[in-house]
Amino acid sequence: MSPRVIAIVILVVVVGFIGTMASVQYFVRDPLPIIGANQMLHKRTRAIDPPIALQIAIDGGYRVDVQFQHPGNAPPEVSLRPTDGSAITLDMQSTSDTHMVANGQLTRPGRWDLTVSAPGVSETFQFIVRE
Repeated sequence: MSPRVIAIVILVVVVGFIGTMASVQYFVRDPLPIIGANQMLHKRTRAIDPPIALQIAIDGGYRVDVQFQHPGNAPPEVSLRPTDGSAITLDMQSTSDTHMVANGQLTRPGRWDLTVSAPGVSETFQFIVRE
């Protein structure tokens, strides 16, 4: 084979690889965040106005703490459940007029849904808990 053919083949392979890697964002639009033990995840509501800031923290024993900062009118309701299961019990504590903490025990790794409900509006955040 001539050096020209080898160079063209290598060029096509390199450009094809670059094109494949660049096109991944068109196939995977909004991947779910993955959170493990001793990690935190920060989110902010979009459907609820004014926005509510959320922080989800998981410790080494898979206890979860959901802290949220709300505008102060009426505290939102928070529900945490596996995607295909029932909600876990969350102990709600108010630390100030606009700050609340919900504590609970995760039952398994996998996909979870955190639902935040304000009067008339509800928003669900999905995330994955890894082992």
